[in-house]
Amino acid sequence: MHWTAEQQAILAHPLDAHALVHAAPGAGKTTTLVGRVARLAERVDGERVRVVMFNKAIQETFTARLDAAGITGVKVTTFDALGLEVLGRAERRGLLTRPLEVAAHRTREWAQLVHRRFARKIESPDDIAAAVGFWKAHLVTPNRAACEDAPELVEAYQALEDLRTRGGQALQVDFPDMVYTAVAVLRRYPRLLGPIDHLLVDEFQDVNPARVELLRLLMHEQTTLMAVGDADQAIYEFSGAHPRFFHDFAATFTHRPTRTYPLSHSFRFGPTIAAAARSLIAHNDERFPIDVVGRGAQPGKLERTDDVPGTIERLLAAGYRADDIAVLYRGRLQGTSVLAELAARRIGMETDDLDFVRKGRGPELALAYLRFATSDAPVAFDDAWAVVFAPDRYIRKEAFANQIRRLGAKGLRVVLGNTRAAREADQPRGAIEAMSELADLLARMGKCRTAGGALDLLVAETDIPAQLAGRKRSEAEAEQAVAGFEAVHTLLRGLKVGPAEAAQALAELDPRAGRPPEQCVWVSTIHKAKGKEWRAVLLPRLTEGLCPAGRQDLALGTVDAPAGVDPSDPLEQERRIFYVGLTRASECVYLEVTPHAPSRFVAELGLARPALVAPASKPRVRKPAAGEGKTTAWRPNEDAAVTAARDAGEDLDELAERLGRSRRAVEARLELLDALRQRAEARRRRREEEE
Repeated sequence: MHWTAEQQAILAHPLDAHALVHAAPGAGKTTTLVGRVARLAERVDGERVRVVMFNKAIQETFTARLDAAGITGVKVTTFDALGLEVLGRAERRGLLTRPLEVAAHRTREWAQLVHRRFARKIESPDDIAAAVGFWKAHLVTPNRAACEDAPELVEAYQALEDLRTRGGQALQVDFPDMVYTAVAVLRRYPRLLGPIDHLLVDEFQDVNPARVELLRLLMHEQTTLMAVGDADQAIYEFSGAHPRFFHDFAATFTHRPTRTYPLSHSFRFGPTIAAAARSLIAHNDERFPIDVVGRGAQPGKLERTDDVPGTIERLLAAGYRADDIAVLYRGRLQGTSVLAELAARRIGMETDDLDFVRKGRGPELALAYLRFATSDAPVAFDDAWAVVFAPDRYIRKEAFANQIRRLGAKGLRVVLGNTRAAREADQPRGAIEAMSELADLLARMGKCRTAGGALDLLVAETDIPAQLAGRKRSEAEAEQAVAGFEAVHTLLRGLKVGPAEAAQALAELDPRAGRPPEQCVWVSTIHKAKGKEWRAVLLPRLTEGLCPAGRQDLALGTVDAPAGVDPSDPLEQERRIFYVGLTRASECVYLEVTPHAPSRFVAELGLARPALVAPASKPRVRKPAAGEGKTTAWRPNEDAAVTAARDAGEDLDELAERLGRSRRAVEARLELLDALRQRAEARRRRREEEE
């Protein structure tokens, strides 16, 4: 094995000091760790050495590499497994007051049960599970938790703990509980696992307070700790991790001196990608100044693309394997449209995120319209109201419930089209007109040949963003709902199925398109790509508000710090996430830079202007379906922008370019908004006259 000078220094690290290794992306840290363990095994008892890896998959890979090197006796584990080992040892020694039960993946189930009590105030069970995981990562018990923006989350945390412990009668532990509970045990019975002389921890930038405390309580005065990681890749603050433990390492583990080592040479990518990565991350102030050096086999390149599926098709045609390619996005808002676009083009995807397109208020609304357009089956009030309610229809809820009770067995279109029943239910004249128009729209949608065509008709005559926003609990929820609707619209247009078959086609959609995994492109969030690499990486939808994300998570705090637990700068967090996505590529990075509000991170890459402007593919032209108007839903902020620009006399061509839409699309949207405004105003006046 040929070791670099940086690696040799780490391998020769003395036995009586801590070590902090700053490892750049692709710098061979795993290989170096294997070498370090091999050196330790030659000099110390392997059973008194522990290696802690970030997750089970990496732990299994590392163990296999030790086996291949003939190294035995050294235990490789994860933090969760280490916590569970502590609890198991405590149970065998009779130190637990209640029987231990491993309840893997039950937190989500408990959160769903608790959410039923808080559904009006908390958006989803995932919000509860995430908050609970964050507080436990910070060793915050329910009676010390606080959240100024959503105090009901604290109540939900307590309710979930009551379920988990069965009111104090059981000790069920899921993954978020393993370290959290182990620390509580170790505070009473420290060093429960016996003497550990040498600890080696990978991905140390992603540790949280609970994990740091677990390490401290397992160490004795002679224990040394080698921590390996990259603070520039610290991207898990949302789940409780914090890069400060990397910066404050020597001050945290004070019983031994600390030596610091760099691993700055990346063997993954060459100088072009390395230069862009250095330029980007240099904009962060809160970092250890290590500069990555590109020593990969290829010099690398970064290009702009405006056609993600087309770029993938060209790479495949050029000889790339599908599993050499990844599409990585910041979060759900970006991913929803990307997934729909790729699925519509029948590009096989290895992904866990297809539910971004299939689930949520946006997809549910699209499918509900299509279902009622093609079926006269009996309808219940809740299902009907989900489609019928819109701010500009002025339909009275109680009156509509009476209409459903009277005519719901005959289907929604009959309910909407029966003006006599509507008058008898005391609906205002404007609402009766709106229901008649909706009945007519549903009838016309049902006659469309394809579901995509039916949704084209729907968005041309209905303000879908306003309808979705009418029931929002937050701006983020409304944006995601609109993105979900748009994604289903895009996908169904590509699948070319009939309106009646849309729901089944979406439910049965195979993201791999019938291909084996090795013939599929990896598609995921950047967080799920951590630790992986591909020859080509596509970073789509690089727009301010999406990357960097425009909204931050709720500030979860404690009674001592109710405004939040010491987060790092939000923009620096976002830049680190983009840095991780960028550095997954070994040969080429394709940036989908939107013309409207392009991400600041693209400019921070320090590329020459032509690399940012010249598209890597033939520009796509947005064309409405034959005989139809606009084909995609608009967001509320875009509606406000076009209306304000029109009122201010702004040139529509400039406005269209700024929004990344055609002039025809802008004109069509203005006509629709004017028509909807006039219709709403007429209904409002008639309603006032009747009252």
